Amino acid sequence: MSRATFKKWFRPSAVLPGLVAGLVNGLLGGGGGLLLVPMLRRMAGLAVHASHATAIVTTACFSAVSLPIYLLRGSVDLSLALPLAIGGAAGSLCGALVLRRVPTGWLKKGFALFLLFSAWRMYVG
Repeated sequence: MSRATFKKWFRPSAVLPGLVAGLVNGLLGGGGGLLLVPMLRRMAGLAVHASHATAIVTTACFSAVSLPIYLLRGSVDLSLALPLAIGGAAGSLCGALVLRRVPTGWLKKGFALFLLFSAWRMYVG
């Protein structure tokens, strides 16, 4: 990789938010994308749709790194994880195909409601 290519793709200002989101994702088994979407909007100036799509790609990388550790430690119930993964893959496909058609305002409000619901569920158990 040339130095120019490295500078184009590696942004030190994105490493810290990525580190924080990856840490949350690894500790909580998810949630890195919840942090990344607003960070990408504010820090990188991405549009709503682009921030959601970028967060998905980034979170997939986080998950790919933590997956072997969870598997090696025997922390994964594969009899439950595999059917969830199949359903999740189908849902992800549908969501990715529909994302462009969802108005920005709906996406922002829906994401905010999802954050509030997630916070409430985490708080009350």
